[in-house]
Amino acid sequence: MADEVELSLPVEAGLVVLARLTAATVASRAGFDVEEIEDLRLAVDELCLAAIRGRADGRIDLRFNHDRGWVEVSCRHRAVRIAEVGADGYYGTGLSTLILDVLVDEHGVHQSGGLRDAWLRKRRTIRLD
Repeated sequence: MADEVELSLPVEAGLVVLARLTAATVASRAGFDVEEIEDLRLAVDELCLAAIRGRADGRIDLRFNHDRGWVEVSCRHRAVRIAEVGADGYYGTGLSTLILDVLVDEHGVHQSGGLRDAWLRKRRTIRLD
């Protein structure tokens, strides 16, 4: 049975630590090992930082869904200047996309009106030791 955790934060880089802590707790409950938890923490950090780049106010709303073996995180925020969004759907030069490609199994972004939704999904690695 999947669990869901929601977190809403003011747009402030110093509060992203709360998103990382939530990601670590959710991943631990999903059975992830220490390395997988750290990968997810870094990925959520990148997702949040991409959301708040170029913004001085507002909120980001995160939703963490998980079950045994997988975690999905979505991040919703209001776009301040849609023109800032790069061709890859993230801010900047595409570095966010490259980082997320390495850390998670799937990720994407959806723009609709003034809202942007970014999401990621990570599955636990099955080890046959």
